[in-house]
Amino acid sequence: MSTTAERYRRFAREAAPRSRIYAAWAEAIADDDECLALIDTLPVADRQPVLVLSAARFSGLSTHGDIRAWLEGEWDAVAQIARQRATQTNDPRRTAPLLAALQGIPGPVALLEVGASAGLGLLVDRYSHRFIDAGGREHRLDPVEGPSLLELTCTLGPGVPVPTAMPDIVWRAGLERSPLRLDRPDDERWLRTLIWPEERERAAQLDAAIAIAREHPPHLVAGDAVDGLAALAAHAPHDATLVVASPAVLVYLAPADRARFAAVVGELPGHWVSLDGRRVLPAVGAAADELLPGADDDFVLSLDGRPLAVVSPHGDVIERWAYSE
Repeated sequence: MSTTAERYRRFAREAAPRSRIYAAWAEAIADDDECLALIDTLPVADRQPVLVLSAARFSGLSTHGDIRAWLEGEWDAVAQIARQRATQTNDPRRTAPLLAALQGIPGPVALLEVGASAGLGLLVDRYSHRFIDAGGREHRLDPVEGPSLLELTCTLGPGVPVPTAMPDIVWRAGLERSPLRLDRPDDERWLRTLIWPEERERAAQLDAAIAIAREHPPHLVAGDAVDGLAALAAHAPHDATLVVASPAVLVYLAPADRARFAAVVGELPGHWVSLDGRRVLPAVGAAADELLPGADDDFVLSLDGRPLAVVSPHGDVIERWAYSE
């Protein structure tokens, strides 16, 4: 297992293209034995860099502040937040791969998202989507009511089919251990804090998604991803096609719980759309190695355990598709 210092140095390298602030903070922590000792008092799952850095900002650290001095002086507050909160980024851009996977699934659809955070991913049909194909041509999909306040752009690689239809979603619900409620100021502030400091476009997208969610509040249920799934799915209307979506959430479960989840979702009627790192679900990863060979850190979009595509982690690029049209 990597040491905390190694984990933060690796994060610094990976974060550098997205956030110079987070990269510098992570590198500073990796070089400071006192900060590392403080972080090591947290449960292993709570030591992840994004969670600790977000907790520091949530507790009052300015983006121009000294991360080492802040952690050493405000550790009790930071640690409490890290223990209570989770990295529930709920990026609306992941609705583009979901939309691609929903093509061909007969409607009407009952959409159930696992790890729903504030439920923004449940509003896929409320967002406008721009798909840019490999030839540079733009293809739009707008809600039935017309263009949305939130417009998301997804780039498609060669051979990736262009989504052509919005799903007819007649029921939607989110399952989340600790749902983020937009009527709670601290929950909304935490959701905004999870946007990395320099990511102004993501912040604007989140603003628009929150505004849409206030107008169309998603139904959120507090519950365990495995133990609560069947009970919530039982509320879906029987004359709709159930689609369970699990976007980039299973990595937070222990391997045994991932296997339990796959078994439970496999017993439900309907379909399962998942977006995971290549090695999160062994069966999906093995199939992807045959259909979509690539790096271990690839993200794979799958339908009912069958790999569909290699996508970017936040869903703004669908790089390769497994099946030709």
